Amino acid sequence: MPKHESKQCARCNTLFECKSGSIMLCQCQTVVLSTEQLEYISEQYEDCLCSRCLLEVRGEYNQLQHARKIRALSRS
Repeated sequence: MPKHESKQCARCNTLFECKSGSIMLCQCQTVVLSTEQLEYISEQYEDCLCSRCLLEVRGEYNQLQHARKIRALSRS
């Protein structure tokens, strides 16, 4: 039987069901993340995030990248 466990989001403390035994059914699979976004998240958190926080942190990463690009263009 696939392993499912209750987890607490490392960012907001919300409880959610992690389906690591059926990863394609896990709530985290609803959020598409690039390799860079995954690295950004794993640098800040050691455990799973709920899908809402994954979306929020993905947006935070995107905003940071956008700001870096603007700063780089303004220096040119």
